[in-house]
Amino acid sequence: MSALRTVIDGLSGGDGTWIVEAPAAWSQGRTLFGGMTAALCFEAARRVAPDIPLRSAQILFAGPASGTLTLRPRLLRAGRSSAAMAVECTCEAGEAALATFAFGSDRESRVDHEVPLRVMPWWEPEDCPVFIEQTGGFHERFELRLAEGSALMTGGAPDFTVWVRFRESPGVDPTTALLALADALPPAAMAGFPERAPISTITWSVDFLAQVEALQGWYLLRSASDQTRAGYSTQAMHLWDARGRLLAVGRQSVAIFI
Repeated sequence: MSALRTVIDGLSGGDGTWIVEAPAAWSQGRTLFGGMTAALCFEAARRVAPDIPLRSAQILFAGPASGTLTLRPRLLRAGRSSAAMAVECTCEAGEAALATFAFGSDRESRVDHEVPLRVMPWWEPEDCPVFIEQTGGFHERFELRLAEGSALMTGGAPDFTVWVRFRESPGVDPTTALLALADALPPAAMAGFPERAPISTITWSVDFLAQVEALQGWYLLRSASDQTRAGYSTQAMHLWDARGRLLAVGRQSVAIFI
């Protein structure tokens, strides 16, 4: 069970509770890849949420997600043009994640502002070096090419920009796919690691700036650490499509064990 669509199709249940087996092909050590956990939580939410765009997501990774996962979505509030949802994800070991989602319809506004985007790398993704070799787990689900910045475990600056795409067509709701893809990179702090070492994501938040009709081809994902100290690192993340349109921005806090 490796294709994203196959995993999502495995969700069963209803009446307020959804069940799915954590797929080994999307593992990250002893837990499910955080992007997949977020995608599953969103899929549970969208089954009961109003049919309006997702604007923001916040995920707390409370513990390892493995085995049989139980997802319990709850509508916190629904207004005329917005809604708030919470999803609790548990497994046999206990609490795995708590996600909150904010949905909102477009509305007319006299304010239309956007910060100018950074210059896109001029070289094609296929001309860039492989960022992560296939070593099992969820990284085999993506192709990653280093566009700018430091490679992992080189002692370089904790800042890299990487071309990312699914190896298999996701075939699911584009927002679900975007959540999975937006978390595909390791923490930027790993560029400064002298050797491979464990990491664990604590929190991840992502705000969506544009809606996508379908997810296909290459996307550009940047991660840059603000500070790495005392066993923790915080970072900023940006996601663009291949045309340079900014799709999402995020923040992440991770624990590092080196």
